[in-house]
Amino acid sequence: MRRILPRTIQGQLIFGTIVVQTVLLVIFLTYTISAQRSQTRERARQRLLQQVERLAGACSVPLSQNHMDALKEILETARITPTIDGARVTDLSGRTLAVSESNADEPLSAEERRELMGPVKARLFATAQGRTEGVAPIFVSGKPAGLIWLEPSSSALASNIGIIVTGALWYGGLALLSNLLPILLIVRGVSRPLRKLREATQQIIRDPESNAGFPLVVTASNEVGELTRSFNTMVRELEDQRAGLYETLALLDSMLGNAPIGFAFFDQKLRYVRLNQFLADINGLPINRHLGRRMTEVFPGPLAERVEMLLSTVFDSGEPVRDIEMKGELPSLPGVPRSWICNWYPVRTQQGVVRWVGVVVMEITQRLQAEEALRKTEKLAAAGRLAASIAHEINNPLEAVTNLLYLLQTHPELDSAAREYVSTAQAELARVSEITQQTLRFYRQSTFPVQTQVGEVLDSVLALHQLRLGSARITVEREYGPAVALFGFSGELRQLFANLIGNAIDAMVGGGRLIVRARYGTGRSLRGGWCEGVRVTVSDTGTGMSEETRRRLFEPFYTTKDATGTGLGLWVSDEIIRKHSGTVRVKSRQGEQSGTTFAIFFPKDGLNSVRPILSNDAAKEAANA
Repeated sequence: MRRILPRTIQGQLIFGTIVVQTVLLVIFLTYTISAQRSQTRERARQRLLQQVERLAGACSVPLSQNHMDALKEILETARITPTIDGARVTDLSGRTLAVSESNADEPLSAEERRELMGPVKARLFATAQGRTEGVAPIFVSGKPAGLIWLEPSSSALASNIGIIVTGALWYGGLALLSNLLPILLIVRGVSRPLRKLREATQQIIRDPESNAGFPLVVTASNEVGELTRSFNTMVRELEDQRAGLYETLALLDSMLGNAPIGFAFFDQKLRYVRLNQFLADINGLPINRHLGRRMTEVFPGPLAERVEMLLSTVFDSGEPVRDIEMKGELPSLPGVPRSWICNWYPVRTQQGVVRWVGVVVMEITQRLQAEEALRKTEKLAAAGRLAASIAHEINNPLEAVTNLLYLLQTHPELDSAAREYVSTAQAELARVSEITQQTLRFYRQSTFPVQTQVGEVLDSVLALHQLRLGSARITVEREYGPAVALFGFSGELRQLFANLIGNAIDAMVGGGRLIVRARYGTGRSLRGGWCEGVRVTVSDTGTGMSEETRRRLFEPFYTTKDATGTGLGLWVSDEIIRKHSGTVRVKSRQGEQSGTTFAIFFPKDGLNSVRPILSNDAAKEAANA
């Protein structure tokens, strides 16, 4: 049935109207033809009965005169009537006396013979073929002398019915056209806006982002117009909702993409469905290398297996798992231990089914390293305070011993050999005093930038490392003079040079050469421009550095000294160089003629923006430093 019905409203209305009109016309024709046929048959019977009686009276005279030609002429005249098909006159025994030309002289049928003895008046009877015939006696001198037989015309009944059918068909056709005309007019006014609505709906389905052609023009003031206005309102609200949704998604994407922690979502097959760039950077792989793959496929190993086990636990229980510390290594950085704090939480649909599991990852590697470095730094600070305290306490007896040695040297009874011993003791005692002074200087840092003699700072640092240099069989080459000066924080510069020289000594385990240079020159400042300043170079002939070490040289907490290093020395040194607007270049090679060179350039005006007007107290402090 659905295949027969048209798809459009106009076609359906036309089809339905035609079907209904046709059914009504068939019912009307059936009833009309049935009623008309009954009425026509009854009228035909009455007319046939009257015609046979009249013809019987008309045939009485010719029959009494035995004038057969006149009798036949009467019968032919009767045939002129369209309702009579044939006529015959017989005697009472059934012998034909006269017959019309259209009615052949055939013997009477059995039904007609049964009527020979019966009729004393006009009557009608049915033949075997279902036709109705009329018979009436012909009286001569008051007595029946013959019979007249009439056969009615069947075409008359059919003609009447045909006229009725033709009229009904014309009426039905006109009625159908009169019904279709307003339908076409009404449907056209309805179907055109509906067609536009359908096209607009299909456009939204094909391209939800496009609003071309909206709002639709309202061309009707009926229900279709109200529907068009409602559709325009719906499209406008959808656009507002879509804009709000896009803003929300953009906000969420921005939060996920720029959050300083890692986010990832996994499906029920434990595959990545989404993650942010921060987590991809932690893993050291691009985002597209994660999506659609399991973690054991991206990072095979026990760490990935443990993560997938916890993912399965959350999928099965529907409960979050919080604050789990994970440790391991990533393929992008083999040999580098990492630590993370991870949280797993379920993401449910409206039916309450866990569809995804979200993972929040926060790396705590640097925090743990910072805590460990803080503990080491605190130990170093405590040792520094203890050393400063010891140096301070040693200064007082050193002054007394120095005075006693001076008095002893000037004693008149002392021989020349004893005086040489006293001079040697005074020199060693002066060296001990210098060491204590340098120790105090490291502890008592200056808080104001001052004009600092680079050579003096380098000498003091080398003096502190003199014992290590001698025991390691390292030869020191100094290439600087007393005139090289730099405006800066003397304590921080001393710390910078101490870190560089200490690292150089550590790199030359089997002995070597330590070259320290300081001179005026030109170079590139931190801002990128060329200028005049001081260049300090620390070179060694040690083991050199690998490419990985050079790449991560200034990262905090990165160290190659295992338990003895904090990984903060060069990071702090880089901060000191930047603070003085300086730059550093590192050259290193391994193998034959290995070694490392740190070349630092300090601009002459690197600290001009922070140069203070020293007060008296500050000047005293700078002088004491």
